[in-house]
Amino acid sequence: MIIRDGSWTLYEHDMMTGRSVWHYFDGEKDVFRVDYPVDNLISENQDVRNSAEKAWRGDWHRVASIPLNIAHDSGIVQAHSEGDDKFVKRFLNNSDNRAWRTKEGQL
Repeated sequence: MIIRDGSWTLYEHDMMTGRSVWHYFDGEKDVFRVDYPVDNLISENQDVRNSAEKAWRGDWHRVASIPLNIAHDSGIVQAHSEGDDKFVKRFLNNSDNRAWRTKEGQL
């Protein structure tokens, strides 16, 4: 059975993680797309964000929960490891990354 998403064909699917690899041939080369299910994490982050204290009191705050593939591909893991706080703050404060935030406000 062939499963398609437009011109993409399902190449591989992991039932445990939900990770899907899709294949597309653009006429010159093979292109692969990897999809990860993140709907549950986005919902959980929203619930945590909605119930989190608005104040920034204390020493520790959970500010985000990011899927590992996005954390690595975005460079935030490397930036955090190297102490590049400006990059980490810019990434977490970017509205495009709001789905990963678990606390409102600017870092």
